[in-house]
Amino acid sequence: MVGLMYLSYVLTGQSWEFLSSTYGFHLLLPDLTPNVGLWWYFFIEMFDSFRAFFLGVFWLHLGGYVGGLSIRMRSQPLFVIVTLLGLFAVFKPYPSISDTSLYLGMLPLYSHVFPLMRYTFFTISTLLYAALLGPAFYYLWIYAGSGNANFFYAITLVWSLGLSFLVADSLFAVLRDEWEVERPEMRGRQVRQI
Repeated sequence: MVGLMYLSYVLTGQSWEFLSSTYGFHLLLPDLTPNVGLWWYFFIEMFDSFRAFFLGVFWLHLGGYVGGLSIRMRSQPLFVIVTLLGLFAVFKPYPSISDTSLYLGMLPLYSHVFPLMRYTFFTISTLLYAALLGPAFYYLWIYAGSGNANFFYAITLVWSLGLSFLVADSLFAVLRDEWEVERPEMRGRQVRQI
């Protein structure tokens, strides 16, 4: 990693300014262009005096999943990576369709737990709803001028809700599968929270 950083330093004319253009851009969120993420609208509506605090809170929220998932799912490190890809697709500052497609492309590695998912219909319906109405709401706001930012942000919330349900449901399914492997007599029985 240090070698690559030094190579970048040499290639950019012995200047470290590339750091603020690459890493600083994502960390400091200077561009609040509307996207399918959750950060842009929140930071548009915020007072500038609270910006640094909430940047820290949002990054801590995103980084907080790494430790918990790594400890709880230590026997399945590949699933930890797949789940983190899904969480990053929901919560990173500038998400794109490639983040979601990478997660959706990796999820079939665990197709054996798909029957254990509980909210498949709701999740698929939510994602389809957001995928079909997202471009329409963007068009109404930007090109037709008959909508506003609330229309587009509402549909990005629905998109994030659908992805969050998919991540949570797949996490439940893998934990249920792990539980059934440890206790074969409980296979197919209902789980009750006490």
